[in-house]
Amino acid sequence: MPPASAHSYTVSLMVILALDIGTVRVGCASADDSVRIPFPVAVWPRAKYQAEREILKLIEERSAKLLVVGMPLGPRGERTAICDSVESFVRRLAKRVSIQIEYVDESFSSLEASARLRESGSKREEIDAHAACLILERYFERAQKA
Repeated sequence: MPPASAHSYTVSLMVILALDIGTVRVGCASADDSVRIPFPVAVWPRAKYQAEREILKLIEERSAKLLVVGMPLGPRGERTAICDSVESFVRRLAKRVSIQIEYVDESFSSLEASARLRESGSKREEIDAHAACLILERYFERAQKA
């Protein structure tokens, strides 16, 4: 009797990273495009380009294909003072790595993350990584509507 045929399936997951870029720290979250459940990764200080180095390393380690960046727009969708700083940070990354970049309105993501963390009893230092999770959730919601 011939052996039963084995089916092999190749699942190609696209790793997506999200960034909540603040003036002092950068929070990072990750998900893949099949499960679409964001997980907090880390929070790094912006000082001395530490966050940039860690993000570049993470992109390479995880073979990330998409970087979703929170853009801190105002209540009516207008640009705020920090938007230029966020774009400058992302331009520096883009010069050093080839990755697709998408921007998502991150309005109030840190406040929402803070409220969620208070409810769960998590540490204050985790807010930026959880804000990056919210940014990724907003990206998935927007992609689902499109």
